[in-house]
Amino acid sequence: MAKSRTTKKSEPPVLNRIAIVLKEERKSNRWLATETGFTETTVSQWSTNRKQPNVFNLYLIALLLRRDLKDLVISISSIDEKIREDHIKMLKRLAEGSKRVKGLKK
Repeated sequence: MAKSRTTKKSEPPVLNRIAIVLKEERKSNRWLATETGFTETTVSQWSTNRKQPNVFNLYLIALLLRRDLKDLVISISSIDEKIREDHIKMLKRLAEGSKRVKGLKK
């Protein structure tokens, strides 16, 4: 009998606390989508940490929720050293992918 292969998707790193703050404020993803003008899909991806909003959108969310910006992101002091190192590696890879290469013409 052949074994079935299941690929386990790795969980995205938890970088923001949008879902937690929305729950604390008794607000829904739908409410946030309506207020920000983003789709419910985008807000859902932010809430589940599959994607991250940029700093301007985080600031907008903080303003809408009347919360400090720091409430929307995890505290660096709350993560252990292994996770910290993993996040640094991941973010460096992302930064490398977005750097422009000098000398290339469009």
